[in-house]
Amino acid sequence: MKEKILICFFLIAVFINFLGPIVDPDFPFHLKTGEYIYKHKELPEDDPFSFYGQGIITEREKFILSQYWITQVIFYEIYSLMGPTGIILLRAAVFFTFVFLLWLTLRKRGFYSSLVITVLIILILQASKVDRPQFFSFLFTLVLILLIERFRGKPDSPIPLFFIPPMMLFWANMHGGFVFGIAIILISTLSEALKYFVNKPNLIGQPLKKKAALIFFVVALLAISFSYINPNTNGALLITLESHANTRWLYEVNREYISPAQEMSVYYGIRTSVIAFFFILGFVSIVTCLHMARTKSVDITIFALIFFSAVAAFTAVRYIPFFIAVALPLSKGYRFLNDKNFLRGLRKSSIVFVLFLIFFVLAVGFGLKDRNNMFKIGHPLHYPGGAANFLLSNRVGGNIFNQHNKGSYLIWKLYPYYKVFNDTRFISLEAVYDTDAIAYTLEDYRQPLNLSLANALSALVPEELGKISIASINFVDKLKDNKPLWKRLLDRYKIDFIVHEACADYTWGIYPLTLRLLKEDEWVLVYYDGTMQIFVRNKEKYSKVIKKFKLPKELIYDEIILETTPVVRQKVPIAAPYSSLAFALMMKEDYEDAKKMIDAALELDKKDLMAHFCNAYLALKQKAGEKPI
Repeated sequence: MKEKILICFFLIAVFINFLGPIVDPDFPFHLKTGEYIYKHKELPEDDPFSFYGQGIITEREKFILSQYWITQVIFYEIYSLMGPTGIILLRAAVFFTFVFLLWLTLRKRGFYSSLVITVLIILILQASKVDRPQFFSFLFTLVLILLIERFRGKPDSPIPLFFIPPMMLFWANMHGGFVFGIAIILISTLSEALKYFVNKPNLIGQPLKKKAALIFFVVALLAISFSYINPNTNGALLITLESHANTRWLYEVNREYISPAQEMSVYYGIRTSVIAFFFILGFVSIVTCLHMARTKSVDITIFALIFFSAVAAFTAVRYIPFFIAVALPLSKGYRFLNDKNFLRGLRKSSIVFVLFLIFFVLAVGFGLKDRNNMFKIGHPLHYPGGAANFLLSNRVGGNIFNQHNKGSYLIWKLYPYYKVFNDTRFISLEAVYDTDAIAYTLEDYRQPLNLSLANALSALVPEELGKISIASINFVDKLKDNKPLWKRLLDRYKIDFIVHEACADYTWGIYPLTLRLLKEDEWVLVYYDGTMQIFVRNKEKYSKVIKKFKLPKELIYDEIILETTPVVRQKVPIAAPYSSLAFALMMKEDYEDAKKMIDAALELDKKDLMAHFCNAYLALKQKAGEKPI
C-alpha cells in the first residue's frame, strides 16, 4: 500500500513538472508551417515566410520546410482546438510517457533505486523541455530500443520487430532525429551479424539463431527502407553531417550543440541537468564494467549502442536524452548488491518511505509554483508581442530586418502581411552572414566584430570633447562608393523596417547597429518597449507612420536600460550587461550609477571594451570641466 501511494505522488510530480508556459523560440515557426501545410494541403516548395532566399531552393531549405510536417500539422490542429493548453499537455504527455516507460524498465533494479534514477532522468530532461518535434524523437528512440531488446530476450517471438518499420515511417516524417534510429538499427544489425558469424557467446554475447537472425536482418532493412519514405529521402542525413562539419560554426552559440563540459562553463547553462547526466553516465559505466569483470564477457550489441550514444551525448547536450533512452534500458540487467540485507531493510523502512513521500509532495508544489502562467504562451526574450502588434496595427508593408531569435515569432504573427529577413530555421546561410554584417554594422565581411563596435562608439564622441581611439578605424580600404557594407545591404534588400533589439540575446552587449542609428537621419525611431525597437526608413511612403509615432532618438538609451536592468538584477557573471547599462546611464548623465556599473563590469572582465570606453568618455567629460564624477 505504501508503494502505491508513493508511485501515485511520483507520477503526479512527473507530469506536473513537464507542464509550463511555451517559451521556445522555434515553436512559432513550427506552428505557422503546420498552418500553411494544413490550409494549402501541400508542403511548401519554397520558403513562404522570408523574402531573403525566395526562388533559391537548396537541399537545406527543402529539408527544413518539409522534415517535420506531420508534427507541425499536429501542433497546428491541437493549437487550433485547445490553444497553448493543448500543446503544453501534449508536451507533458510525451515526456511523461518517456519517463514512465524508463521507470517500468528500471523497476527490476529495485523500487527505491529505480525512483532515484528516474528523478535524475527528470532533472536531465528539464533542459530539453521545449515544444519542438524533437521530443517525439526521444520517445521513438526509447520505444525502438525496448522493441529490439524485447525481441532479443525472446527471439522465438518476432512480433515486437514488426512495429519498427511503421514507426520509422512516421518518425522520418516527424523529426530528423530518425537518423539516430537508423544508427541504432545499423549498429544492432552489425553487432548481431558479428555475433552470429563469430559465434563465441562467452566472448561477445549469445548470437541469435539462424531463423531469428534472418527475421531481424530483414526487418532492419525494411525499417531503414521505410524511413526513406519522406519528402527529403536522405536530406536529414546530409543536413546532420553538414551541421557537424561545414556549418558547425553556425551552432557554436546554440546551447543544444555545445558539449556537456561547455554547458557547465557558460553562465546560461543548465548545470543541474548536466550534473545529473554525469551521475547517470557514471552509474551506467560502473555497472557495465562490473558486469564485464564478473562475467568475463561482453554483449557486443549492448556495448556498441551504449558507447555510440555516450559519444553522441559528449558531442552535444541535445543528444543526452538519446543516451538516456539507449543506455538505461540496455543496462537494466546489470544489477549488483540487490541481495544485500541492508537494502531489503531500506525498502521496508518507514523512514525511507516518508522521506520519498515528502520529496515528491514538494516536487508537486515546485511544479505548481508558477501555476498562473502554466498554460500560457510567450516570453519577451523570444516573443516580441508588442512590436508585432505595432506592425500589424500599421499595416503599410515593406521588408523587415530582424535578428534570428525573434524571427520565428514574427513569422507566426506577421505572415502574410510581412516577411522576415532571418529566423531560427537558418534556411539561408547567406542570410546569417548578412544579418551579422548589418547588426554589427560591418564595413566589410572580414571586419572583426569588436572593431565595428569600437568604430560605432568612437563616432558618438562629440567633437568638442575630443577623441577616443579604441582601435584602428581604417580596417579596410576606402570603399569606392563611400558606403559601408551594412548600408549597402539595407539598400540591396530594400529594408524599410528595422525591427531589432538594442542588445544581443544571452550576452546583452549593445549591437553596433543600435549605436549607428542614433546618428542616421535616414532612419526614424517609431517604437520601443524594453524588448524591441522599430525604426522606419525616412521616406514619403511612411510619412503618416512617422508623423504619428516619431520618437526622440535618445530614447534608445531607455531601451538599453530596460533590456539590461533585469539581467543585472539577476547578478549574471558576465560583464556585458553591466557595461551596456553603464553606457546608457552615462549617456543619460546618471554618472554615479554608471560608474558603479563600469566597476562591476571590469571586475568580471578587465578587458571589457564598453566599460573602458565609458571610463574614457567620463574622463573627457571631466577634462572638459563638466565633472561628471
